Amino acid sequence: MSIMSMQERNQGLGTKIIIGLIIIAFGFFGLGSITTFLAPVAKVATINGIDITQQEMEIAVERNRRMQLASNASPEEIDEDLLRQNVLSSLVDREVLSQSIDNLDLTVGDKDLDKDITATEVFQVNGLFNTDQFRVVLASAGYSPATYREELRRDKAIQQLSDGLRSTVFVTDAELRQAASLMQQTRDIAYLEFSQAMKREEVIVSDAEVAAYYDVNQNRFFSPELMDIEYVELTRTMLMDKVSISDEELQTFYTNRADLFSQPEKRRLSHILIAPEDNDKAAALAVIEGIKARLDSGENFAELAATLSQDPGSAAQGGDLGYMSPDVFVKPFEAAAQGLSELGEVSAVVETQFGFHLLKLTELMSQVTPELETIKEEVSLAFKEEVIAEEYVTQISIMDELAFEDPDLQGIAEQLQLEIKSTGMLDRASSAGLLANSAVKEAVFSPDLLIDGNNSALIEESDSRALIVRVKTHQPSELRTLETVQAEIVVQLEAEKASSLAEQQAEQAVSMLEQGDITRYVADQFGLEWKVEAAVQRYQSDVPAAIRDKAFSLPKPDSASKSVGYTLLDTGGAAVISVTNVKAKEPGTVGEADLQGLRQVMAMQLGGFDMQNYQSSRKLEADITGY
Repeated sequence: MSIMSMQERNQGLGTKIIIGLIIIAFGFFGLGSITTFLAPVAKVATINGIDITQQEMEIAVERNRRMQLASNASPEEIDEDLLRQNVLSSLVDREVLSQSIDNLDLTVGDKDLDKDITATEVFQVNGLFNTDQFRVVLASAGYSPATYREELRRDKAIQQLSDGLRSTVFVTDAELRQAASLMQQTRDIAYLEFSQAMKREEVIVSDAEVAAYYDVNQNRFFSPELMDIEYVELTRTMLMDKVSISDEELQTFYTNRADLFSQPEKRRLSHILIAPEDNDKAAALAVIEGIKARLDSGENFAELAATLSQDPGSAAQGGDLGYMSPDVFVKPFEAAAQGLSELGEVSAVVETQFGFHLLKLTELMSQVTPELETIKEEVSLAFKEEVIAEEYVTQISIMDELAFEDPDLQGIAEQLQLEIKSTGMLDRASSAGLLANSAVKEAVFSPDLLIDGNNSALIEESDSRALIVRVKTHQPSELRTLETVQAEIVVQLEAEKASSLAEQQAEQAVSMLEQGDITRYVADQFGLEWKVEAAVQRYQSDVPAAIRDKAFSLPKPDSASKSVGYTLLDTGGAAVISVTNVKAKEPGTVGEADLQGLRQVMAMQLGGFDMQNYQSSRKLEADITGY
């Protein structure tokens, strides 16, 4: 339960808004039903008479798109058709499960929701739940507190269903030991590697093939859109560097503003919270007074907090709330905390909107003001910040005015004695340097700058840096000529042909082995040497993964024979694989520690399969239209 007040915080939105936040297990949420009496609501699917509206779909699509962009995907990389298909499938699956939990009367109580929300790290400030932070993060993801709670309630109920199904899974000892034996199986492996690099020498790419490839794949051969950005910038540091300060001025400033450099009093608190059940304050008060009596008789505060406190965020730490910061706690709580003056002192019972509290002062550090000489740099910096504060605001106002008046950056640079800088040619897809700033990126790709050649308006990158940008040179994306990309296409086609040839020869080698040709003869026909790896384990890291995985997918050979097959390699070639001498560890020799870990893994996998099968069966039984 939170004990945080809803105080406004002076923090940048960039530190609060986490785009693409995934808290709900199934990833997509609606904003609740919206009813209109003037026109029918567009829908994208209906499940057992319940509609998924177009609006829900668009909200989920946009959230998923933001998630991908926040994961450094570029807009061009997002396949819109695939995105919408996946989102609709997720919404249908979620609705099927939602109806299933309704039929099973599964739900989650408000207390469990509160506990989950207050324990969520992105809703916290200094380790404690903060209502303002909660609302800001939800707003950035498109939720209200009410809709978020209901979606969280539904997802936790779905999780109940999943946990229930998974808890019914069991693995018999015989199955477990057999699986452990197979997991620790070893195989003798020999392989021939048909290298793509070696086969390149055997392929020829004609001009006609190059031209045909170019015609079909022209979308791959556009040059990047490039631009050179000119800009002028003003920072507080630039102005501060021009300020000089004497020792006398520094001493006067330090004396007058000692409050800036004092280390404030620090109080560390612990508390015990008892929240009323069903608004029964009398019962809660009786409980907290009983705890106070036990404390007065000498019982340990931390032990009582750990066992009795109903604050899930601090009970496990013996009620510890850490160091107290101003205006963090609600007023009655803060007043009681400030009233504690001696270490170990416990407050009287304090009532807040969250319930009844007992507070204990566990650490107290008095205010300390360090000597000037020990913090001279810090004091000098603070002095300069105060000196230039007004001038900085004045100069960025002038910059903003001149941005519209001047045809370029020259007048701004001369009047404010700023340097005109240039980024050099940058790719439009880049997110480095100036283009890491979304406001800059939006400005330079606007018609006002890109087409008309104007200056941008003032862009305040932070409270200490402002800049004005313009497009110096723009190089649009263009289809490169066949002549300029011919060598690139030849390399691509050579690689494709070499890989195809390697695969063909691997198939041929497998056929020869299956027909009874000896391994040495087969290798000689292709000028290759067998590489032999004895007693390879299923997850052995020093054998190429593709070869190892293929070797363990081949059937176990008879004692006097071998299993053969081939696989494609990550490097573009192929490998022929021969497996002999398969040995499995005797089931009775597997250690108990190995068995225990494997039992958990198998149960988790089987539980996951059961949940998938349950969802698939419910989906097959559902009446789904428009999907």
